[in-house]
Amino acid sequence: MILLLSVKMAWRSILGNKIRSALTMLGVIIGVASVITLVSVGQGARLEIQQHLQSLGSNVIEVYSHSWEAQFTPELLAELKDRISGIKHIMPVVHVGGNIKWRNTMFDCSGEGVGEDFLPLRDLELAGGRGFTETDISGRGRVMVVGSIVADKLFRGVNPVGQEVYMQGQRFTVVGVLKAKVSSDQEWGIDRTVYIPYSTALRLGGNSRIDTINIKAKGALESSQTAVQLKRIFYKLYRREHAVHVMSRDDMIQQIAEMNLIMTLMLGAIAGISLVVGGIGIMNIMLVSVSERTREIGIRKAVGAKNSQVLGQFLIEAVILSSAGGIIGILFGSGASHIIRHFGVPTAVTLASVIYSFTFALLVGIISGVWPAAKAAKLNPTDALR
Repeated sequence: MILLLSVKMAWRSILGNKIRSALTMLGVIIGVASVITLVSVGQGARLEIQQHLQSLGSNVIEVYSHSWEAQFTPELLAELKDRISGIKHIMPVVHVGGNIKWRNTMFDCSGEGVGEDFLPLRDLELAGGRGFTETDISGRGRVMVVGSIVADKLFRGVNPVGQEVYMQGQRFTVVGVLKAKVSSDQEWGIDRTVYIPYSTALRLGGNSRIDTINIKAKGALESSQTAVQLKRIFYKLYRREHAVHVMSRDDMIQQIAEMNLIMTLMLGAIAGISLVVGGIGIMNIMLVSVSERTREIGIRKAVGAKNSQVLGQFLIEAVILSSAGGIIGILFGSGASHIIRHFGVPTAVTLASVIYSFTFALLVGIISGVWPAAKAAKLNPTDALR
């Protein structure tokens, strides 16, 4: 009963100074909203990288060229497969513009030129049609395999297999549709990718440069051994340690862990600064409130209110201010995350970020209210009334 009365009195005091209360909560709102927004961007980036790893499949190694002197050719790929026994599949990857047109409909997606082994190498499955053949690769066939989202959003109920689409002004025939790899409908991702023969992609780009090599090892042990052998071979070829970058799946996972650690520390620092500033605002307002309500405190203590009851009233006010600011900050942060996603940046609001930010805001409110509340509780009734 006493607790309920303290809550009512605290709530009445907050509503009696609406503008001041709103300004007090502003620091907490900004802090919580910034944490949720930034964490959602970090989580979105992490999910996108995870999707990329899923698209690569298991035991996959990616090789990137970091200089113009490091030229990847089909002959080099054949030589690597002969020299390294741990390689199961190897193929070149050429990135192409994925804006495609079917009839009068345009669709933005990513595009890759790949080899005939891209299905087993990437652990992909067909929902219909076929993959690429050796004839498609050698003959620079204008054929295409589309992801599940491309098939659903572009063709809308029409069987894509056999349909003719245009990419970079060139006509392609859809010969296959992939099964969905990711359950969510991301703005960009594996299921929004189209694939064409890498030889055709090179002709579209007007050059003979292969961007990336994808290699699938025979097993987890062979994957690490193959990565070491590749580094040695490329170092002997170009005599530069960083001319070619070899990244195994283990390397990618380690990089993701390091990125997440850095992101977490950075966001923690931002959260701490923003919410501490909000806590200082709450403390200042509570001190002002104690000074303004000295006579009220004296009357309450004169009629028998205990120190703990006065302390509880002011602590409850601080908790209400911080929790209300936290709730509003969660709403603003979630809305900002949704808006950012519309601009093409992947975001993902997690339950953990919401709980942590709200709990931190609540703790800041409690800590900030302790001193003003203790000051109010220690007032002598006679001095307060005077």
